[in-house]
Amino acid sequence: SIAWEMGDQGHLTLDEYEELATDEYYGNIGWIVPAKSTAAAVYPPGTAALAAPLYAIWPAEAVVQTVYGTNVAAPAVDIPIPPLAPAAITSAVVAAIAVGLLALVFREFVSGHLAVVSAYVVGLGTGVWPVAADALWQHGPAIMWITAGMLLSVRHHAVSGLAFGAAILTRPHTALVAAGNGLWQSWKARSIRPAALIGVGSFVGLGTLVWLNNQLFGSPSITGGDGDRFAERMASLDLLEYAGNILLVFVHPMRGVLVYSPFLILLLPGLRSAWRAAPAWVRGSAVGGVLYLLLQLKAEGYSGGSGFWGYRYPLETLAATAPLLLLSYREWVVDQSALIRKVFLWLVAASLLLTAIGAVI
Repeated sequence: SIAWEMGDQGHLTLDEYEELATDEYYGNIGWIVPAKSTAAAVYPPGTAALAAPLYAIWPAEAVVQTVYGTNVAAPAVDIPIPPLAPAAITSAVVAAIAVGLLALVFREFVSGHLAVVSAYVVGLGTGVWPVAADALWQHGPAIMWITAGMLLSVRHHAVSGLAFGAAILTRPHTALVAAGNGLWQSWKARSIRPAALIGVGSFVGLGTLVWLNNQLFGSPSITGGDGDRFAERMASLDLLEYAGNILLVFVHPMRGVLVYSPFLILLLPGLRSAWRAAPAWVRGSAVGGVLYLLLQLKAEGYSGGSGFWGYRYPLETLAATAPLLLLSYREWVVDQSALIRKVFLWLVAASLLLTAIGAVI
C-alpha cells in the first residue's frame, strides 16, 4: 500500500488506511501505525520507493474491497487494494539484480564460470527465490543493496557507503554490515579512510531515515512507528528464548535455514580455511551479517510469521556471508574426497528442489 501511495499520491502517509492504525488491526490486517494526524506504515520507505515509479505509471487503479482479519476477531473494513503486478514485477527484478551483483562479487576471487554458477545456487537454492522474489518484502531490496555495497567496497569506499545507506533506508539494522565492512578494512589497512568513507555514505541513508521518521511521527528515530515495541523486545531478559531463537533459525522444520538450504551444512566445516583466505571486506561483511542476524533474532524471533515458504530473516545474513561461504567451498569442499563432493552436489540439488516447490506452489 505504501508503494502505491508513494507512486500514486506522492507521499509517505497512508491517509486512506487511517482506520487501520489501531491495536486491533495492527498485525491483523496490516502493519499500520498512527503518524501525527494520519497513519503510516511501520516499515522504512526504502522498499516501497523501488516500486513507487512503476505504480505511478501503472494503468490499473486501486479497488475498494472488504478485508477480514485473520489473526484476531477484528471488524471487517473497506480499504483500497492496489494492483499487485507492480509489486510483483519489482520484487522479481530486484532479486534478479541482486543475484547478478552477487556473481560480480564472487568474480573477485573465483573464475567467472564458478561465480555465475554459485550466484545461481544462492538465487535458486535459498529463500531468495520463494521469498524475496515472490513478493515486495524488504529482503530483496536489502540483499541488492548489501551486495552492491560489498562489490563497491573493494575499490570505491564512498560509493559503497551510499549503497549501504540505501540498505539502511530499507532495513535499518543492515547498518551492522556496513560497519563491519568498513571497520574491518580500516583495521587491516591501518587507516581510518575505508571506515570513514563507508561511514559517511551510510550516514546519508541513516540520516534520511531519521529525518523521515521525524516528519512522519514527530520525533527523530531509527525505529519510527515501531519504537516502543522494538524497545520492549530488545529489553527482554529472557535469554533462554533468545538461545532457542538462535537454534531454531537453523533447524526448525518449517523455518530452518539448514533445513531448506542443506548445502550450507557442508560449507560450515570449511569456514576456518575460508576465513584465513578471505580479504578484509569479506571478513567484515560476514561479521556484520552475523551480528545483523543476532539482533534480528533478539528483536523479532526466528519465524518471521506466515504466508511464505521456508525462511526469510536469515536472507540478509546469507547475502553478507555469501563470499565467505564460497571461499569455504573453494578452500575446503573441492579438496575433499569424491564422496564429500558428490554429497555436496546432492545437497545443492535438494536445496534447488525445495525452493522450487515453494516458488511454484
